Amino acid sequence: MKKNIGGIIGYIIRLLLVGYIISGVILLVLALMMWKGNPAAGIISGGLLFAYLISCFTGGLLLGKKMGVRKYLWGLLFGLLYFAVIFAVSMIVRNITGSVSDNIVTVMLLCIAGGMLGGMLG
Repeated sequence: MKKNIGGIIGYIIRLLLVGYIISGVILLVLALMMWKGNPAAGIISGGLLFAYLISCFTGGLLLGKKMGVRKYLWGLLFGLLYFAVIFAVSMIVRNITGSVSDNIVTVMLLCIAGGMLGGMLG
């Protein structure tokens, strides 16, 4: 079944927005936790990773359902695009052109794996 490329790109962009809204809600909850109490650094770090994972999983799941074929590849693409936008924005905001840290690689792999898992289950 041939699909409209413009429609697919528009759908992916909408799913990216949904993913960023999900991340924003989770980050808001983490911010409230930090404001009201003094959670351990591990809880905040785990919450950030959870936000990336659940956002990419949801996007990969919905994109996999929409596409129907090669769902894991579509989920992988979603996770990669999600990470690419976060990475680009963080580079622009921080104005960093230095080396890539281990955390960035971890987040990239987590986004890709979450998207791919969502795509497989989609």
